[in-house]
Amino acid sequence: MKSLRTALFTKLTYVGCISLLLISLTVQAQSRLSQRQPPRDWPYLDPTTDSIAGISLYKAYDFLKGRPSVPVIVGVIDSGVDVAHEDLRDVIWKNPNETPGNSTDDDKNGYTDDVSGWNFMGAKDGTTYEYDQPEITQTYILLKAKYDQADRAKLSPSEKRQYDTYQSAKKIFLPRYRAARPKRIAFADTTLFWKAANKIASLLPDSGLTQQKIRTVDVGNDSLALTVRGLLANAYTPAYGSFANYGQLIRKNWVRFRTITASDAEIAYNPDYNPRAAIGDNPADPTERYYGSPTLVIGQSQELALHGSHVAGIIAAKRGNDIGIDGIADNARIMTVAVVPANGDERDKDVANGIRYAVENGAKVINMSFGKRLSPFKEQVDAAIRFAEEHDVLIVHAAGNNGENFDSIPAYPSARYENGKVAKNVLVVGNNTWRLDERLVAGSSNYGAQTVDLFAPGTDILSTVPNNKYAVFSGTSMSAPHTAGVAALLRSYFPDLTAVQVKEILKKSSYKPRFTVHKPGWSGQSVPFTSLSSTGGLLNAYEAVKMAASKSF
Repeated sequence: MKSLRTALFTKLTYVGCISLLLISLTVQAQSRLSQRQPPRDWPYLDPTTDSIAGISLYKAYDFLKGRPSVPVIVGVIDSGVDVAHEDLRDVIWKNPNETPGNSTDDDKNGYTDDVSGWNFMGAKDGTTYEYDQPEITQTYILLKAKYDQADRAKLSPSEKRQYDTYQSAKKIFLPRYRAARPKRIAFADTTLFWKAANKIASLLPDSGLTQQKIRTVDVGNDSLALTVRGLLANAYTPAYGSFANYGQLIRKNWVRFRTITASDAEIAYNPDYNPRAAIGDNPADPTERYYGSPTLVIGQSQELALHGSHVAGIIAAKRGNDIGIDGIADNARIMTVAVVPANGDERDKDVANGIRYAVENGAKVINMSFGKRLSPFKEQVDAAIRFAEEHDVLIVHAAGNNGENFDSIPAYPSARYENGKVAKNVLVVGNNTWRLDERLVAGSSNYGAQTVDLFAPGTDILSTVPNNKYAVFSGTSMSAPHTAGVAALLRSYFPDLTAVQVKEILKKSSYKPRFTVHKPGWSGQSVPFTSLSSTGGLLNAYEAVKMAASKSF
């Protein structure tokens, strides 16, 4: 699970494989008045004429003017999409063979009423859980019965891989489970929690309260009081004022307080937490396919469909409607496939089914802005990627945001199959900023001379979020949909291109800066930009459409 460390009532949202801070545009503008910032449409500008590391989209559309295009379906495998958003509703895929709301699987594809896609994390009524566990916990729970006492020497090759995955998960999970145990105990009895809190309050000054003063209150050796003291200290900020006022805020926001301060104990490393109960599937059976819901109920949630809506807007928000933003592809249709929880790790089973669903229902490009370090059912995901490859579907995958070498870290989903072969239809993307200088690459972006194909805009990206709102996010999760959007543009205006040809065009047409940059990861090192990906290039829509038109790839 992506950690959720924040002040009590100010939410930082960590989604999928990257950390995303949802900031109001007003606050962002105020906080950056003193800094030189690019135009909000910087990703569409041209590196040569504008001196900004954009994708040259305006030039691409000038080149394409007057050319016909065909609709292209883009599967957004993510956290879900707000299909009613003012800037997205006109570009949402509509299943032509399904009648809305008649509770009948009209097209006989196994997914009843799937008008605009499918939610693999939803109950039948569309209710969707926000929190899942990290992959280490999921793996420990799913594989413990089979592998905890197994003899590895007697296992098949695929079972040995699962056994090793389980042992890796167990090694990390158990210490974290034990470390979180005091929090579970502290929240098990609310009366005892507040008894300890009141004792702490009686020992604190009436004014000048700080985290340090809470943390150093002498509560003796009472383990419960020590845990409560730490929880209260960690969540306190001076804005909360006196401890009495702080306590009232906590009581009023008790559920949120527990979620923020004890998510590791009650969700992340709690083997009894089961968000799948309402879904009705068997999480340990990766062969199941037909579960979930045709809808995702967002309601008042601040997180459901947040990430996926932002990704969808980058790809295809309605162009030229004088509302919000213009997406990249002007004739794309967004198929929403929900598999990524707002917090926690996506499940291999859902990822594999999401890919298959998108392929079977006509997607020609799939965007996957998520990732994790373990894959207990990798064979199922491999089979789904291979299925996409066989059906001429391009998969664009975000490289991730650890500032690490993607060539040397475990990362899933992977373009490398378990047999060692590499999928030809997967394109992996890193995050570049707008700056055409040593700060070109985002410090958080993963990189890799072998496994990352190119870089695309991913820093300070304005796009759609639920309830007709817009926000600025950063990460390779934003770089991937820029690339998927250009891929959709190519497949729309040049429909004879195959997925593999589109991938090659995007790589060969990339803009190649010839200077050194700060190496991601904040090491202080400088390296040639060309050393950070297989192409050494930046996504460039203009050069891509020119290359496609000339068939010179």
